[in-house]
Amino acid sequence: MVIAATCVVAPASGQLRVMNYNYAHLGGDSASLQAVLAAAHADNSEGWAKPVDIMLFQEVTNSTVGTLQTLVNGAAPAGSTYARATFTTSGGEDSAAGAQCAFYRIETISETVSGHVDIATGASRNSDRWLFKLVGYSSTAASVYVYSSHFKASLGYESDRETGALAVRANANALGAGVRAIYVGDFNVYVNTEPAYLAFMASGNGQALDGLGTGSWAGTANAWKHTQSPRLASGGLVGGGLDDRFDHHLPTLQLGDGEGISQIANTHRSLGNDGNHYNLDINNGNNTYFPADRTRSNALADALWAASDHIPVIVDYQVPAVMGATLGSVPPRIVQGAAASAVVSIKNLAGVVTALGADELDYSVTGSGGFAGTSSGIAPLAPASASATLSLASSTVGTFSPQAVVTSSSEGAQNASISLPGSFTVVAKSRPSWQANALAQTGTHSVSINPATTLDVDIPLFNYGWTNAQSKLDADYFATTPVAGPVQVIAPLPTLIAGTPGSIRVRVNSAGLPSGLTNVPATLLTTDENIPGESDATLTLTIAITVAGPPPITGDFNGDGAVNASDLSVLLAQWGGPGQADLNGSGTVDGLDLGMLLSNWG
Repeated sequence: MVIAATCVVAPASGQLRVMNYNYAHLGGDSASLQAVLAAAHADNSEGWAKPVDIMLFQEVTNSTVGTLQTLVNGAAPAGSTYARATFTTSGGEDSAAGAQCAFYRIETISETVSGHVDIATGASRNSDRWLFKLVGYSSTAASVYVYSSHFKASLGYESDRETGALAVRANANALGAGVRAIYVGDFNVYVNTEPAYLAFMASGNGQALDGLGTGSWAGTANAWKHTQSPRLASGGLVGGGLDDRFDHHLPTLQLGDGEGISQIANTHRSLGNDGNHYNLDINNGNNTYFPADRTRSNALADALWAASDHIPVIVDYQVPAVMGATLGSVPPRIVQGAAASAVVSIKNLAGVVTALGADELDYSVTGSGGFAGTSSGIAPLAPASASATLSLASSTVGTFSPQAVVTSSSEGAQNASISLPGSFTVVAKSRPSWQANALAQTGTHSVSINPATTLDVDIPLFNYGWTNAQSKLDADYFATTPVAGPVQVIAPLPTLIAGTPGSIRVRVNSAGLPSGLTNVPATLLTTDENIPGESDATLTLTIAITVAGPPPITGDFNGDGAVNASDLSVLLAQWGGPGQADLNGSGTVDGLDLGMLLSNWG
């Protein structure tokens, strides 16, 4: 049996969670800020929770970035470690509220440092671009650019914000068609018709989409979209209550097509905003962000109120599929013309916490070199699997080293091409024969026997012309006519006959047979060895029994006309049991039978 299998390990990444948060240059309560970050990891408002993979912050200064790192690590779930991505700032940015900062979960994300750039956008601060890649994936389609921006605040600065947005768009457009990018940050746009927002939605390589739709986000009906401010009174932070959607998360069209890395529909949310606190403190009365857990919702609302004058935006993304494929057992030998097959199992090994978190795995399987056939479909998430059946080429005798090639067209899929080798040999049918040097399926076997005696006879059976390129031979059934006649099989029929003949052992009993020749017809059924494609054959044999010579002498077991040491050896070999040497018919060969033999000695 040949079993070929891939040893494919699913990347640790699972689905992707991205958060952006203006943390007000650490102007709020640090413990509350850490509690908000911990809540972002544990947020299961969409049906699942998972650690945030990429965190983007606005208003980060040189003097607070170290403390932010400490808070990020302090809020990290067990098994998650966060590294700070390339961080650039200047005195000018520090005095203009702060710069952009990114952290990534090293178990799931790596940074391609060469992908980082600063983009001048006005307002004395830059936008930053990072290039992140999913750990465990090799395709460039498993990478995503992330832009973080903080545009000029307040009414009357719409043109300044547009200038910044156009600068970011120009950078993204230069990356070419189909760019995978996410624009996040505190855009400070007031309405959906503001030029800065429309700049992101404009056509071009980096055209964005909005998971909340491009309609108005103003008023009570859209309160659940708002991100600033979770507090009415300022208390050192910006107050005013929740009435603005300043914080945005806008992926490019390539990240909204459901292929590869792609935004999971309806997962764009403002953490802790239940939509019931328009122009209010987010912790005014009860908060119902987690409808079934008011205590948890209220605790989160309290932390948001104290941590910053913005609340985080969270979006979940699916990740590319991870293909795993194994080749089931391949019969090592098949008979020429056999209808034999091998099965390839395909599964999606993407490590996700919900089925929505993995792109579908489109696969195709093609056989070559002895495997024939093609198959295609969509493989489910492990442990379930899809199956593809390939037939084994059996028209020609020989040894084959086939391959099953499994490929995936899914965007960014890991292990997108897997080759599964196999091996098998096609052998010719066996050729049962009564002769060693000719193909004889009809034959005669002659037996000479004394009257009223029994004689054990071996009838040779050949697999004519056998080589390794030919099936071995099994004798399955042997019978004479009549069945209860003078010839009976007394040993198991031979199997796996190759270059050495097998023997059909029969016992011939001449009692009741007339002197001279008696022909006993026999039929033998054979098959190839027990491998795919085995076929059967029927042989006929005439057992020609010639009864001649003197009447038997009691104790002359070998029929040589004398009772001697050879016959004594037969008796002793059967001592204590039934057998030919049971001369008195007692059922046991014992001393009485020995006495009868000795009385005829000589």
